[in-house]
Amino acid sequence: MRDAIKDVAFNGLGHLGVYKRRRQANIDKAIVLTYHGIVPEIPAGAPTFEYRNFVTTSQFEEQIQFLLRNYRPLKAADLYTPGVSVEGGFLITFDDGFRNNYQYAMPILKQYGIQGCFFITTNLIGTRELLWTEQVTLMLERTKKPAVTLELDAPQTFSLADPQQREEASRGIRKHLKLMSSARLRKVMQQMKSQLDDVPLTVGKTEEERYLFMTWDEVREMVANDQLIGAHTHNHPMLATLTEEESWQELSLCKEAIEKETEQPCLTMSYPNGERENYNQMNIEHLKKLGFKCAFTQVPLYNDEKTDLFQLHRVNISLKMSLKVFEATLCGVI
Repeated sequence: MRDAIKDVAFNGLGHLGVYKRRRQANIDKAIVLTYHGIVPEIPAGAPTFEYRNFVTTSQFEEQIQFLLRNYRPLKAADLYTPGVSVEGGFLITFDDGFRNNYQYAMPILKQYGIQGCFFITTNLIGTRELLWTEQVTLMLERTKKPAVTLELDAPQTFSLADPQQREEASRGIRKHLKLMSSARLRKVMQQMKSQLDDVPLTVGKTEEERYLFMTWDEVREMVANDQLIGAHTHNHPMLATLTEEESWQELSLCKEAIEKETEQPCLTMSYPNGERENYNQMNIEHLKKLGFKCAFTQVPLYNDEKTDLFQLHRVNISLKMSLKVFEATLCGVI
């Protein structure tokens, strides 16, 4: 009901010309969209929380068509190449490196002549491992245990009695973990794994479409189809929590792996999670020393010639966005 009311409200703003005026007022700027995963449809009975940062193929194509009607496609290099205009442009990016990007996003982008930028977590490419953030969510959603106790700021017990409590636990625990040092993170993750040991933490056959990462052969095929591969660190840590040595290692290993496997320069990067608290000036200096040209945050909204190339803005696209909500988001109305 809430989503239906929201659609009516945002549709009304469109009829009043609000979006057209906002686009015109920002015609000199570019907008960058963040996607994570894409599937033909959400499996029946699947928790929508697991797919919150996904879109369906029909949603994605509808959004691409909307973008082409109202903006013009850019390539990542346009944002850092001197003298290239980004006025009225859009760039499609995907974070993490899921195989569904290769299966479903690439064919749609190719059909419309668009180059996307795919930021990959190199240590997970070709494995059946899960991102550590996904491990947290799946353990909490799937365990039959009634609760879990973790040493966060202080020992804290989370009830897992119903789906709402499990979702709240996932949000709260991940929020704490994203601010921890790598050593503390490993300790808390081990606590969770030892208590919730009834949940497998590798990708099962029925979970491949949602969780499996690309192989290097698939990454190379993306490049052969004019898609750009960028860095998303080696293990997906929150960079601001790392020591200087750890930060350098995460970024350098990722860049080296991409350049070795694709035989292409890796010049672009996106910060895991991407909020201002998740990266710092030390990380930016490492990126510059390694030869990166730009890096993307998850801080909205627009980019122009004044935007810091190592703090480029992006807008996150999620499952529950109708086309009207999508338009309102891109225009900065919500």
